[in-house]
Amino acid sequence: MNAPEDILDYLKGQMPAYPFDPRLDAEFIDELIADFRDIDILEETKTFRWYYQNRPADRMKNLRVGLRRWIASARVRKKAE
Repeated sequence: MNAPEDILDYLKGQMPAYPFDPRLDAEFIDELIADFRDIDILEETKTFRWYYQNRPADRMKNLRVGLRRWIASARVRKKAE
């Protein structure tokens, strides 16, 4: 489910204005996967992108923090189901 390479490729190539940094984002994604094993990180990343109408960088100063909060909220939403 959570292949780091797929998530990194998406951030690098599909997330508009994402400040991709290979070293930093590899650590970031590894941490997300470890912290949210029950969440499909790639699917939530795609949903995050499109929720903000394909322009999440226009809405927040730090996309990594915004994405992490989105994924943390996904856990809450999942438990509520």
